[in-house]
Amino acid sequence: MIKKVFRPFWSYDVQKTEKWLSSMAENGYFLVKINRVTRCFFFLQAEPKKLTYRIGFDKMQGESLSRGLLSEDWTKVLRTGHWFVTTNEKPIEQIKTSSVREGIIKHNRIIMYLFGSIVGYFSIMMMIFLSIFGMIFFSSDSQVEVVDSPYWIFTYLYFGAVIAIFVLALYSVIKIHRTNKNLIKEKTRDDLHFEMQPEGKLSKAEEKQLKRSGQLIVKRKLGWMYAPDKLEQWLEEMEEQGYNLYRVSKTGTVFHFLIGRPRKVSYCADYQNIADESYFDIHREAGWKSVFVSLGSIQKWSLWSREYNAGEERPQIYSDKTDQLKHARKIAIAYSCFFLPLIIAYLLNLGIGFELYIHNTVDKMRIMTLIIMVMAILSFGSYTIRTWFYYFRLKKRYDYDL
Repeated sequence: MIKKVFRPFWSYDVQKTEKWLSSMAENGYFLVKINRVTRCFFFLQAEPKKLTYRIGFDKMQGESLSRGLLSEDWTKVLRTGHWFVTTNEKPIEQIKTSSVREGIIKHNRIIMYLFGSIVGYFSIMMMIFLSIFGMIFFSSDSQVEVVDSPYWIFTYLYFGAVIAIFVLALYSVIKIHRTNKNLIKEKTRDDLHFEMQPEGKLSKAEEKQLKRSGQLIVKRKLGWMYAPDKLEQWLEEMEEQGYNLYRVSKTGTVFHFLIGRPRKVSYCADYQNIADESYFDIHREAGWKSVFVSLGSIQKWSLWSREYNAGEERPQIYSDKTDQLKHARKIAIAYSCFFLPLIIAYLLNLGIGFELYIHNTVDKMRIMTLIIMVMAILSFGSYTIRTWFYYFRLKKRYDYDL
């Protein structure tokens, strides 16, 4: 007997899908096929059995499993496209080796960026529409007249479809972001957490006591990601003065320092919008310590530190000058692509606002709207310019060294 189950968003949370497949096996239903187009699962009924399921995604995966997986008694159930499903009769806590998650994480990121672009586009269009509508609606001389038309049904259908697509895209971004975060934690639960200094973690009460005594000081750095080289220099100077970085807030803007001994510490602010699972392991093996990891997935910042002795060459993650320039250019381009569409949208709104301002009487709502748009343009513009200044500073320094 074949049982068919429809699960449209199964790939958004593979861990939840794996648990569901295990529960189906305990009820006597074993997976035999997945239709990726219809998003349907097909099960064959048999004697109930406890199984551990593992879903993988690998473009290079062949018909047979690797020796490591076979030695752990994994069995491939099926393969559909780049997706494959394996089972194991052992409990999950007894299994030492299983298929890696990196392929799923990269695949999910592509989908998340696609839906994120849709969310961003509709958000910008919504801001433009609401700004224009607000200026017209709150204008003392403007009148809004609704005209009956037999074609209103198409307008309602259009806006209904837009809202449905926006909700689906927003749900997809949120769901996939959470799934990727859980998949990364599955491999190593240290990757997205702050690595404590040798002194150990202090309680809130201990931190308050150290603040009162002056042994713990707090500094704030807003917008450092638009000029990361200045943040690195500032942190290194603080270390040389005996202010040892203890922890960074989750937002990455508040830095806590313990008064200790002067020391030589190299800091590196690294921007990796598509960092894979091995990213943290590679740097840790090279002697770097993870100080901060941003929560966002669109702009993923990591702050690394590495202590060295006086007289030694300052260690760098990007030791090659060309790699440093490429990294700086990537930051500038990424933020330009992010902020320029917003600047253009606000400039268009500003032009419409001035047009209404010239031909109509002035009211407080319109003036406030114009001021907010000007402030937004100046802020986003300054962020973009600062990233390019960062790139040209490094380029100038590189040309001078040559």
